Amino acid sequence: MGRRASSGLNTTAIIGIAAAVLVVVVGGSFVLKKGKKEGFTGQPLPVEETFTNATAMRRNEYTVEGKVFRIESRDSGVGVCLMVGSEEGEQEAVFIKVPEEIATINLERDVTYAFKIQVGEGGVNVATAIKKP
Repeated sequence: MGRRASSGLNTTAIIGIAAAVLVVVVGGSFVLKKGKKEGFTGQPLPVEETFTNATAMRRNEYTVEGKVFRIESRDSGVGVCLMVGSEEGEQEAVFIKVPEEIATINLERDVTYAFKIQVGEGGVNVATAIKKP
């Protein structure tokens, strides 16, 4: 009498399934890493200089990250006050005007955000992009 073929999984099928699971896990980790939002790259806002010489900083772009402690509605968008760490290690309040077309995410108090800003006329900080790091 002849032998019958085994009906169980063979080694090739087990290795193929393990490889597929590994690809899914590695792909998922890349997607999750990519989904994490980080702050912007660029020159950080010199906080002390904004108080002493803001008009000289006009038309320059900076990045700033801080915790929102006040939100004010404006005709042309939203005004946001951030608590930002200065060079001396102290917390300073920085005001940023956020135009309506930039305020695409819901800004909340006591939440940290990263802003890319351009210093406008009169030394007013105007947001050009926002991220939640």
